[in-house]
Amino acid sequence: MERFEGKIALIDGGSGDIACSTAERLMQEGATVILSSRSEDRLKEECEKLNAKGYPGKADWMAGDALNYDRCVEIAEAVKKTYGRIDILVCAQGILIHKPIDVLTLDEWQKVVDVNMTSVFYSIKAVVPIMKEQNYGRIVLVSSIGGRKGRPGVGVNYAASKAGLVGMTQLLGYELGPWNITVNCVAPGPLAGRMLFSLSEEHIERLKEGTRIHRLGKVSEAAAAIAYLASDDAGWTTGEILDVNGGLQY
Repeated sequence: MERFEGKIALIDGGSGDIACSTAERLMQEGATVILSSRSEDRLKEECEKLNAKGYPGKADWMAGDALNYDRCVEIAEAVKKTYGRIDILVCAQGILIHKPIDVLTLDEWQKVVDVNMTSVFYSIKAVVPIMKEQNYGRIVLVSSIGGRKGRPGVGVNYAASKAGLVGMTQLLGYELGPWNITVNCVAPGPLAGRMLFSLSEEHIERLKEGTRIHRLGKVSEAAAAIAYLASDDAGWTTGEILDVNGGLQY
């Protein structure tokens, strides 16, 4: 039996690298995955690619802005109506605007905090009533090493927003545990994905050398950690932060 056979997973930030890689990993093990983001065209494209690979699971999509709470509720209710339940929520949304604090604008601060933290709150709040009703849920957030301890190169807005997810994970692990809902968080180090494109080659090389393995992480390695926390193998793990960073020191 596949580890995620019969499971329904909603993945927010569904057109991003980590979201798509996580969807593929869950589908390989039998899950039905619903990707959600604002980009309808990108969602269609990614689902077509995933479904063409012949995995045991399947991919579907529902477009919506995670900063629109009412739309988050509509998507959650639509997933339940279509598939009967929501077993897994993965919050993989995230953006990076890296500037020193004296250059960073107020709008840039708010944009990153809204996407990286407020939208995650909306996603969780929309899904929790369904998970409570079914007395089961696996919620996995995606923070960052930049949220574990402030590091040069990520920006104060990014560090603050990703640190907020750490606190959210720890609190909700306690709050939702009585309903058999676990809440955990993966904190990746530097991954070879689109988010690093804004950094200089020199900065990327420094990141590589800072890890004990002397390379960037693979997005699939972060997805594997998310899959573990989303599975029943982690059923007695909640409120925890799993670092996936190649030994990069805080």
